[in-house]
Amino acid sequence: MKNKIEIIAEIAQGFEGSEKLTTLLTKGAIASNADAIKFQLVYADELATSDYEYYDLFKDLEMEKDVWVNVCKKIHDAKKKVYFDVFGFFSLNMAKEIGADGVKLSTTEFYNNALFDCAIAEFDKVYLSVGGIPVEDIDKKLSELSEEQANNICLMYGFQSEPTPLNQNNLNKLSILKNRYPEFRIGFMDHSDGALDDAFYLPLVAMGTGIDVIEKHITLDRELEIEDYISGITPSDFIKFVGLIRRFEPVMGLCSLELTEQEEAYRSKATKSVVALTDLKAGDVLTTDSVALKRCSKMITESSILEIEFALGKTLKVDIKSDSPITKDFV
Repeated sequence: MKNKIEIIAEIAQGFEGSEKLTTLLTKGAIASNADAIKFQLVYADELATSDYEYYDLFKDLEMEKDVWVNVCKKIHDAKKKVYFDVFGFFSLNMAKEIGADGVKLSTTEFYNNALFDCAIAEFDKVYLSVGGIPVEDIDKKLSELSEEQANNICLMYGFQSEPTPLNQNNLNKLSILKNRYPEFRIGFMDHSDGALDDAFYLPLVAMGTGIDVIEKHITLDRELEIEDYISGITPSDFIKFVGLIRRFEPVMGLCSLELTEQEEAYRSKATKSVVALTDLKAGDVLTTDSVALKRCSKMITESSILEIEFALGKTLKVDIKSDSPITKDFV
C-alpha cells in the first residue's frame, strides 16, 4: 500500500497582504483537515521590475515577519505543515527563519538554479513545479541530483488558466512523470473551476495515476472574489473534498498483482472445479462423460483441479460420489 496522499490547502496570494484575512484563511485551512497549508511569500522587488503590470499588487502582498511567525505557529500548533512559494533568496531565507516545513519553486523559478540548489540544501521538503516546462529541461535539472536529494523533492504538475479547462489538464502526464522519474514524488496542482463539481472530481481522477500530493486552492467565500479565488473552494467544501480523497484513497490498493484475501475468497467461490457426473469407482478412467467443470459446495484449494484437461484420461485412486469434487490427490 502506498503512503497516504498529502493534501495541501493552497492559499497562494489569497491573503491579499491583510493580517486579518491571513488569520481567517489560516483558521479555515486548518479546519479543512488538509495536511499542509501553503502561501506565496511575495516581495515585489524580488519578483518583478517596478514597471511590471502586477508590481503594485505584489507590493501589497508584503507583510511583516512577525505576522508570518504567528501564522506558522498557529499551523504547527494544529499539527499541520506550512509551506511557502519562494521567489528569491530573501523569501527563501525568510521562510527558513519563520519556521516553514518546506518550500515550493513555481514555474517562475524553475530555471533559477542557484535558488533551487539553496532550497534543497536548506529544506527537507522542496516542491518543484514542472508545469509548462519542456521534458528535456526537467531531465537536465534532475540528472545532477543525488538519491538523497531526490527523496526530498516532489515534482508538481499543473497550470493555472483561471480556471484551467478540464480538457487541458492532461492527467496522463502524471503517469508519464511517475514512470520517468520513479525516485521522485509526484504531485498534481488542481486549478479547475472552484464553482463546479469538477473541483471535487478532477483530483479523484488524478489519484488514479498514483500521485503522492494534491494541491488545491482554498478561499473564504467565492462571492468575495478575493485574490486566487477562481480555483478555490471554501473551508466547508474543503472538508468535503478531503473526505472524498480519504474515502477513495484506499481503492488504489496494492502496488502488486498478488491476490488479496478477499480476492482469494471470491476466486474460491466463483471458480469451477472438476466434479464427478456419476458415482465413480477406483480404477475408472475419467472422460467427458464422467466428469465436468462445475461450482460445488467445497471451497477451492491448491489440490482442486480447475482445468478439465488435467483430469481427462487420469485413473481414479478412490471411489467418488456424484457431484463430489475430484482433486489432484484422487487421480
